[in-house]
Amino acid sequence: MQGEIYALAAAICWSVAAVFYKKGIGAGAIPAVLIRTFFAMLFLLIMFLILRGGRFDFTLVGFMFLNIGGLLRLIIGGAAYMKGLENISVSRFIPILFTFPLLTILLSGLLLNENIHKEVVAGTFLIVTGIWILSMGKGSAGEKNIKLGVTVAVIAAFLYAFSIVATKTGLEYVDPFQSALISMPIPLALLYIFYSMNNGAKTIFKFRKEAYILLGLGGIAGMGFGSYFFFVSLTLIGAAKATSLAAITPFLSSLLALVTLKETVTPALILGTAATVAGIWVII
Repeated sequence: MQGEIYALAAAICWSVAAVFYKKGIGAGAIPAVLIRTFFAMLFLLIMFLILRGGRFDFTLVGFMFLNIGGLLRLIIGGAAYMKGLENISVSRFIPILFTFPLLTILLSGLLLNENIHKEVVAGTFLIVTGIWILSMGKGSAGEKNIKLGVTVAVIAAFLYAFSIVATKTGLEYVDPFQSALISMPIPLALLYIFYSMNNGAKTIFKFRKEAYILLGLGGIAGMGFGSYFFFVSLTLIGAAKATSLAAITPFLSSLLALVTLKETVTPALILGTAATVAGIWVII
């Protein structure tokens, strides 16, 4: 039961983070990824120094897989995540993103030898139906480009799924606390170099103070606490079940978005979200 509790705790953290990201996304997709990742890494490093005294203990294989996972999830997937939030509402984006549990289950069966049940077929149908409904619904206030937002949400889901498989492999060699921390520096450095080459090294320091605060808080909630809770869950109950339980995130995100962002909840959003999440839960 402990692993299930950690998975649900991760879902709560990710839901809170999505609201912070949406409020601070004005900085742009890639700067948002850089800012949130930096603050999450700084927070985890401080906590690690306080709790562990800076004593690292990991293997090269674990380090490699965790950084592959970090690159896919935090950087490439993170850029797609922020681009999606730039163009569509939280209530539409998060349910589509959270098709990644299905993809993770399929990859876990193929690459990690975890069991795949027949319910996957029924779940797949419901999830695809949910994505179609969400992508076809009318835009709400603040949505710029629904097709682009839906497209990058699906791309992010694929990247997250591959990332979780790589991370689960790395967790065989490294404990969750260290894993959450060491999966960040190299991907963050690579993205900063890429961003600096195109925009200048100092550009990242020129955004409004509110953007750093909001994105930083989102990073601490989602990538700090959320990543740690999820990594613990992965070690205790496996990739398939952990990601499926985290599927409660769309419900929580939509509720928070309704209250804090004043987003409009349409019948299409409700039906699409229900179909998507129902499909994931059928698979459990």
